[in-house]
Amino acid sequence: MSDLSDRLALKARLPRAWPAFFERHGNFTPTQLAAIPVLLDGDNVIVCAPTAGGKTEAALAPLVERHCSHRSSGLRLLYIIPTRALGNDLQMRIAPSLDVLHLSLGIKTRDLTTFDPQQPSVVLITTPESVDSLLTSHARLFTNLRGIIIDEIHLFDGTPRGDQLRVLLNRLREVRRHASQHSHAPDEIIQYAALSATVTNPAAAAARYFPDAKPIEVAGRQSVDVAYLPLSPDSVGELTSYWQTFRARDWRKAIVFCNSRSEVESYAAAVRRRSPFGSAVYVHYSNIEAQRRHEIEEQFATDEAAVCFATSTLELGIDIGSIDVVVLIGPPGDGNALVQRIGRGNRRRQQLHVACFYRTPLEEIIFKTLIANTLGDCIGDSYNGFRPSITVQQIFSYLKQSPAAALRLNTIASLFDGMLSSQEIEMIVGHLQQLGYLQPGRPGEWRAGPELNRLIDEQASDQPSLSIYSNIDVTPAQLEVRDRHTHRVIAQINRQWLHQSTLSLEGRPVNVDWVDGEAVWVTSVPAEKDTERLIYRSGRKSLSYEVAHMLPVELGLPPDTSPLVETPEGWWWFHWLGDVYGVMLFNLLRFRVSVEQTAVPGLCLRLADKPLKSFSWTETQVEGYLKEDFRRFEKMLALGAFHPFLPRDLRRRAVIEQVNVPRFLDALAALCYTTIPEDVRESLFDLLDADRD
Repeated sequence: MSDLSDRLALKARLPRAWPAFFERHGNFTPTQLAAIPVLLDGDNVIVCAPTAGGKTEAALAPLVERHCSHRSSGLRLLYIIPTRALGNDLQMRIAPSLDVLHLSLGIKTRDLTTFDPQQPSVVLITTPESVDSLLTSHARLFTNLRGIIIDEIHLFDGTPRGDQLRVLLNRLREVRRHASQHSHAPDEIIQYAALSATVTNPAAAAARYFPDAKPIEVAGRQSVDVAYLPLSPDSVGELTSYWQTFRARDWRKAIVFCNSRSEVESYAAAVRRRSPFGSAVYVHYSNIEAQRRHEIEEQFATDEAAVCFATSTLELGIDIGSIDVVVLIGPPGDGNALVQRIGRGNRRRQQLHVACFYRTPLEEIIFKTLIANTLGDCIGDSYNGFRPSITVQQIFSYLKQSPAAALRLNTIASLFDGMLSSQEIEMIVGHLQQLGYLQPGRPGEWRAGPELNRLIDEQASDQPSLSIYSNIDVTPAQLEVRDRHTHRVIAQINRQWLHQSTLSLEGRPVNVDWVDGEAVWVTSVPAEKDTERLIYRSGRKSLSYEVAHMLPVELGLPPDTSPLVETPEGWWWFHWLGDVYGVMLFNLLRFRVSVEQTAVPGLCLRLADKPLKSFSWTETQVEGYLKEDFRRFEKMLALGAFHPFLPRDLRRRAVIEQVNVPRFLDALAALCYTTIPEDVRESLFDLLDADRD
């Protein structure tokens, strides 16, 4: 659809939504032209389009047109977001349009709640965890639910939260089916839309969450100007020198992404002392108190000249104004994060400007690999199956939802259809009974046991040991940080930070005056009195196989080249398999040859002797090893917070599935041993030396 008549025809199909969502712009974006007609026809879609393409309106407007009127009451549309930080910004963005239509909007996240279950809004912005919570206590809210939008689906897919969301959607469908069967709703139909700026296989991703999705892919990324710049591991001299080039470039605002909170604080504190931005140096990450984060977002968005240091909390579509340059200190962990971070640049210009600061040769080559392959859509994330630990969490949550406070196996099995077998569910239920979390009720029925009742009682506390609504891995218990004079909560910190007498919060030093068991009381101190050494580097991001196996190309080597380099200390074998597969390879080799780990086991191992032939194992042999050593990999894989609650056999199986043994064997078989030129040899050893400091 491209000519004027087609645009006018689409406008005519949106008699209510056009004035509310599009009239002020006067036109549709290419994404909206492609997606809206399909949704108006009643189909499900997954929309893959560049940032700033109007994906939100492309999904929300036609669903509002089809399913909501000024007479609508009760919850009709669910807008599921991946992070709490996105909720407030999204609410401000779509509230004016819904106000024009006299439709109520609510939000429910851990940070902010305006949603009243007794008087529910027509549209609700929320997270999977909050959906889970609402299902347990107010399942009838979803009786007339008509549409579901899943924003940034790539951030869910292939994670424990994504597996949880799959089950939650089944639970929502069950509520709708029950309402239809008992004449509380005219039908059980739910329409779906998934949105993403980057997903490798849209149809396959969407199929895990809802049926019959029509993929809508819209091309057209802005060109990206990338600069690769060295940065000393012990100072910020190169970074502050970079700021001095802004005037000549006519740049005023920058966002700086770091990979940890400690890096954010350290770099912000150092830059603040000699910043060309004056006092407009901001810090943004999840441990900062929610209201303060919102203030930072607003201040940074309205300032004419400013810099903000952030973790992943600002990767998504929060309105932070026009950004002249995106600065990355250290490469992100995957291509999705890279696309999201780059996408925060100025969306109204022809070109995005990105500065990649690397502190080691390894960081430099990872940067170049991610940029070259992600922007060309070559790096994808694999889906390795449903994590059975989600079943534990969902059993606990479903029990709390059940009016009879009981569950039956056939009911639970239907929620996990296509994900787990009935036999596996029986194994989990039996194990939970042994642990005291479940106890038998009537024949074929289970109820909460004493341990589950204890866990449910804990949910009322600020920091329960485990949330029955969440599959996010548990973080250590945190303490509130309060200003000694105002008593205002500033942030939250982990207890292990308390060995320091001076902390950095928002890039400013504060003294720890005392700790009372519930809070850390602090006072600000002049920056010049902060003499403690700042930590500019945190642990390296886990190196995935998807990224590692593409690194040789950046060195000028053919794909799957596996260099063997002889030195007086032995033979260095560069396998490029990533951290998980590298650890597997090392432990499998230990039973055959003399081998040592290197500083970067995800890239290279050291052998005492040159291998005379390629190493190979059968799938049975590798699975046998993983069954024996599965605990080592539980810490390396994202298996969900409830993974320790599984019976041993399912814990082993989960590890084997997430490792993906066939892919490991294929990757190993594809490697081609070779010798290499002297100049490449030095580049290889630079990658290892970089992580020895």
